[in-house]
Amino acid sequence: MTPYYADDLVTIYHGDCREWMPDADVIVTDPPYGTGAYASDVAVLDGAMLNRWAHAAVFGWPEKLVTLCRDADRSPDEWVVWWPTNKPGARTTGLSRESEHIAIFGKVNGAAIMRKRSPNAAGRIIATLRGNDPEWARDGDVWRDPSPAVGFIAGRLHPNEKPVSIMRKLALMMPPGTILDPFMGSGSTLVAAKSLGRRAIGIEIEERWCEKAARRCSQEVLGLGA
Repeated sequence: MTPYYADDLVTIYHGDCREWMPDADVIVTDPPYGTGAYASDVAVLDGAMLNRWAHAAVFGWPEKLVTLCRDADRSPDEWVVWWPTNKPGARTTGLSRESEHIAIFGKVNGAAIMRKRSPNAAGRIIATLRGNDPEWARDGDVWRDPSPAVGFIAGRLHPNEKPVSIMRKLALMMPPGTILDPFMGSGSTLVAAKSLGRRAIGIEIEERWCEKAARRCSQEVLGLGA
């Protein structure tokens, strides 16, 4: 398949990942949840597709991810809750959704994700007594990175755009190799990978998102914030 866009680190394909996917080492993706929030919001990631990779990070509502795990006959090695504190809860027939979830499959390097301890935290004293770094600690499994723009759609490049900061954390945790996002959207995964000097491949079924992702990647400065 001919790339829609390519540079030294990023390659983008306009196509349907159910029909073709290139080889890659890791999958980091935010697939459609299948809730019908917009026209192309149809669940397509299944257990067979997931099981192509030993290492994967997949966004979703918890019940969607549980169904995926059951379909794949596989349990995640890590489970992250993303709580964007600047985003109002999504309306549902039950409880308002204030968080989204990430199921991570395969062993990851948790030490690659660090957070600064609070100046007056008791953890500093405990860390010192244990011979650990009193300034920094491993990040937890609740991430509070703000959502791109406030609300669901207004100000976003894509209706379900995810923060580059979260995609960078996932890329840092994953083992070396090429990252694949088969549901690329506007390209946050690719931008994050490129900023870390990692190779990444994106596939997107809608050309308008390919165009936005290509523009973002072409403007991205290699090594930004790495």
